[in-house]
Amino acid sequence: MTRLITGGCACGALRYSCGERPLAQLICHSRDCQRASGSAFAACLLLPTDRLQFHGGQLKAYAVVSAKGRAIQRSFCPECGSPVAIRRPEMPDVQFVQAASLDNPAIFTPTCEVWVSRAQAWHPYLAETLKFDEGAPPEMLADPIAAYFAARTSQAPSPSPLHPLTQTGTRLE
Repeated sequence: MTRLITGGCACGALRYSCGERPLAQLICHSRDCQRASGSAFAACLLLPTDRLQFHGGQLKAYAVVSAKGRAIQRSFCPECGSPVAIRRPEMPDVQFVQAASLDNPAIFTPTCEVWVSRAQAWHPYLAETLKFDEGAPPEMLADPIAAYFAARTSQAPSPSPLHPLTQTGTRLE
């Protein structure tokens, strides 16, 4: 049985919960993730959007267009500024949730590290993860996501109310 994944922002105004296991867990070393996290990388879990519920205040978001031209919407708490979630338009069925926002960050067990070509030399990699110079190949993200949703096709969807994201601007990497 899957345990409930819970988390939220630093001030407690925003909370989330998800009753599904993460579809993937990864560390991203892209320059954009470094800037957004204020650190050497972003640690994220991919969760199904329709099973992820946000509670409390409304997320605020800003759009980013990476050097590769990929659109990303980064969501944060408008009260304390804590990064909470990431959405990519080409992947509407999943959201990336920041591992640091988990109530129990010890459940984060990344299987891969992406954009290691942009990693900071002063930060070591995890020995047990697969490393990719750029983004993850389909077998790391797209295939598990597709398999998860294919297994659910016989079940009726259980949509959860998501707070609308308020777009505040565009920043180029």
